[in-house]
Amino acid sequence: EKNMDHVGLFDAQRKKEIIKNLYRNTGRIFADFLRSSDTPPPHFVNNFPAAKAIFSRGKGSIVVLAHFGNWEVLASVFGLRLYDLNVLTKPMKNKLVEKWLLAKRTRTHVTPIYFSQALRKMLAIIHRGGIIAMLIDQYAGGQGSAAPFLGKTANTVRAVAGLLQKTGCGIVFAYALLQKDNTYRIEIEEGPVLPVPPKDDRFIPAYLQAHNEVLSRWIIEHPDHYFGWFHRRFKDYLSY
Repeated sequence: EKNMDHVGLFDAQRKKEIIKNLYRNTGRIFADFLRSSDTPPPHFVNNFPAAKAIFSRGKGSIVVLAHFGNWEVLASVFGLRLYDLNVLTKPMKNKLVEKWLLAKRTRTHVTPIYFSQALRKMLAIIHRGGIIAMLIDQYAGGQGSAAPFLGKTANTVRAVAGLLQKTGCGIVFAYALLQKDNTYRIEIEEGPVLPVPPKDDRFIPAYLQAHNEVLSRWIIEHPDHYFGWFHRRFKDYLSY
């Protein structure tokens, strides 16, 4: 509620409806996440050929994600379709949960990249033409910079823009939205192309803003599918 009030996009009645549906959607997604089967739930993918064309350039690619819809189902869907798919992640505090999650990802050919020596590993993956999936919608602390998000200033992960600046890799955005019939609609879009040269000081801020604009558009269109409302994204500006 503090996050929603801070961004100021919804009146009291709309906020109440969003929160009710958010909890419902979260419960349904968690049920899918706990499936023992490695077969992804029923889904339809839009614009996959365009993404595959970017992946095939051989320059390496980053798939930009948010805690929006079912981000974990994307790993199971694309891990079985793509070669050399890696996910930047933090290990779970519960070791048994971490072991279960690692096995689940490995069975669908997804390799986790943990934050220890992550930059070196990510550069190696990109240089060999691999793919890295990365969530960028959480508070990044010292690894982030201020950028507009949902109409407010928010600490934002610099890693995607930094890797793009350094390597010229491809950028793709993706989300999996749970439908009323329990299927998933997976949307893919190419990353924005901005007329800012990599050596320009404006490069990183411009891409942070452009990437946040994509995520903000998703969230405004489907606010009851954004798990990130539970995060302390604005803690530099809000007291939680």
